[in-house]
Amino acid sequence: MADEFIADPTLIRSGGGATDSIGTALAAAAKAFEVATTFDPQDPPWGDDDAGRQFAAAYVEPHAQLRDAFTALATGVRQAGELAISSGVNFQKTQNEALGEIEGGRR
Repeated sequence: MADEFIADPTLIRSGGGATDSIGTALAAAAKAFEVATTFDPQDPPWGDDDAGRQFAAAYVEPHAQLRDAFTALATGVRQAGELAISSGVNFQKTQNEALGEIEGGRR
């Protein structure tokens, strides 16, 4: 028995929309993380004594990397959703053109 490939352009677009919704939620979570963890470098919550400076040296860069990673993840998921939607639209167009050619050849 041969394997079949079946793709429903409507479902592809729908999946893209769902993926975009997830990306939007991730973007909101990334922004909430950024807002909740933002600090004033001139008045850091851990102080500016030796212990505070040691903490900052171990915290600031990893925090920035994590913040940027959350933002990049959200962007990537939203882009994946856009690509899925575009793929569904293009697949539907190609499918319709092929059906038109088949139906036109039957005359």
